[in-house]
Amino acid sequence: MSVNLNVTQNRLTIPVDEFFNMAARINKKRGFLFVSKMLGKHIPVDPYKPLLASGLLALSYYESVMNTPLEHIQDVRNGFLSNEREELRKTYDLLKSKPLKLQDAPIVIGFAETATALGHAVFDCFDQAYYIHTTREAVDELTPEFNFKEEHSHAVDQRCYADESILRKAHPILLVDDEITTGKTCLNIIKELHAKYPRNHYSVLSLLDWRSEEHINQYRALEKEIDITITVHSLLKGTISFEGKPLEEPINEFHSSISKLNGAVVKRHDLSAHFRHLSGSSYLADSGRFGIDDSVKEKIEESCQNASNQLNREIQGGKTLCLGTGEFMYIPMKIASYLHGDIYYHSTTRSPVQPVDSEGYAIRSGFTFPNPEDQSVQHYVYNIPVGKYDRAVIMFEKEVSEEEAQSLTSLLAERKINKIHIVTCS
Repeated sequence: MSVNLNVTQNRLTIPVDEFFNMAARINKKRGFLFVSKMLGKHIPVDPYKPLLASGLLALSYYESVMNTPLEHIQDVRNGFLSNEREELRKTYDLLKSKPLKLQDAPIVIGFAETATALGHAVFDCFDQAYYIHTTREAVDELTPEFNFKEEHSHAVDQRCYADESILRKAHPILLVDDEITTGKTCLNIIKELHAKYPRNHYSVLSLLDWRSEEHINQYRALEKEIDITITVHSLLKGTISFEGKPLEEPINEFHSSISKLNGAVVKRHDLSAHFRHLSGSSYLADSGRFGIDDSVKEKIEESCQNASNQLNREIQGGKTLCLGTGEFMYIPMKIASYLHGDIYYHSTTRSPVQPVDSEGYAIRSGFTFPNPEDQSVQHYVYNIPVGKYDRAVIMFEKEVSEEEAQSLTSLLAERKINKIHIVTCS
């Protein structure tokens, strides 16, 4: 397989190799994956990197729609490119100190699974805003406001448990994703939204925009069909062409484990006292899955700081791997940003990506295990080298038992991680 790229726009002149690396996807609908170096999903990063990447996307959008240059956007861009944690932290403090104000409070919608944290961190950049992320989870107690399909995905059904009173506001809607290739998912959600909550304008914010002229014409056709305007804002834009046959089955097996902990020590931490919980549910109220507004920003920040303070009393020195789990990415990322030491962050995922241990390939190692929060769903985690980390901190939204987490903890122990912390927030 080969993917040929033609970059036509790089708004902030960020080196292309800072955006992504490539991997083969085990999916006959789409045979490749842009493995983001900005998200903290498949590739471990400093937790400030995804927060700053989200900020650059929000700042670029603001400059475009307000036709107003921002003096600090280049400072944020330069800070994002740093590999020094203190410089990244100072740049994030700068970003937070200058919130963006639009004429109307935007309704930011992040796409599960990959862009839940990206969307949340875009929401953080605005003074007065609403945030909701879509989900693949069926919440028994609630009925989704709308459903839509992400047709190229491994799990196609998406739900949105937004507050109807928010969606009825005639405010700008910002759909946030990490990458649009055909853009069809965005069209699907716009159709669903417009059928129930019509408005004149929708915006799509994405780190990468690879739509062809044919796909762009599909956007124009929908604009004409239902009399709306759709604007797309990205940090990197271009076109792609694919040659070869997508993988329908793995070319080698994912590593799984049923072994014991091989001497690794597992500690459990309950952080639930720091967070608000959805009434009658095991879900958190402020993850973004059920909608949040500007009034809870400070509380979420305080909760994450207090949670990290609790963990810092036990986690000191050495290299620490922090893992978010599935859609639960933003709160673990924020907690990780406040931890002391040499901190790396990424997340488990539902998506199977072909691992190949080859220099320059994005996914060097891949591991599979039953999702501890729902054993019927298979999860994956990538790029954990043997002996790199002294400890791992796995952050779950819901409470899980040691037995439910054993496949994952055993995998980490086999990677020579001798101290494993299971953290539950609900």
